[in-house]
Amino acid sequence: MDYYNGTAGQLGVFKSTTGVTYPLCRTASATGVAYGVTNDWSVVVDQQGIIRYKQHGVNVSAINAVIDRLLATTGVSENGEPVTRFTLHQNYPNPFNPSTQIAFELAKSTQVRLRVYTVRGELVATLLDQNFNAGRHQAVWRAHDQYGKAVAAGVYFYELQAGNFSERKKMVLLR
Repeated sequence: MDYYNGTAGQLGVFKSTTGVTYPLCRTASATGVAYGVTNDWSVVVDQQGIIRYKQHGVNVSAINAVIDRLLATTGVSENGEPVTRFTLHQNYPNPFNPSTQIAFELAKSTQVRLRVYTVRGELVATLLDQNFNAGRHQAVWRAHDQYGKAVAAGVYFYELQAGNFSERKKMVLLR
């Protein structure tokens, strides 16, 4: 994710020197126009995809959805080989604060449900509930429940259900 604040004239230099073709974060309206965007968001997103600053009125859910979609799919395993089995990886980082990434691999296209639970088995949030193609995928949990409220520090479980495959792993949120 990159942050850029400049004029439309500076945009060409920015793009050629950095190699960034679509900065998610922009504040100059001319920059937004140059990318064909009518909304101009004042926001700073760090390299982990965490929003560090936002101007009043910024739609954080929309920004998080864009970030999550960008992080969601690579299509191959970590070593570049085709994916041949279903795998749920340990979240990273763990312990974490304020967010963590959960990676998984699918051997074939299927419906995927990824949920977070308390140690008592109570549903905290559904991170994913949709069809995915075969390959490596990733979701981000920002330690919020399904209503957008920050959750307390503690131990949580995340469970992946993909077709007949189901697996659960433990993660720790520190505050």
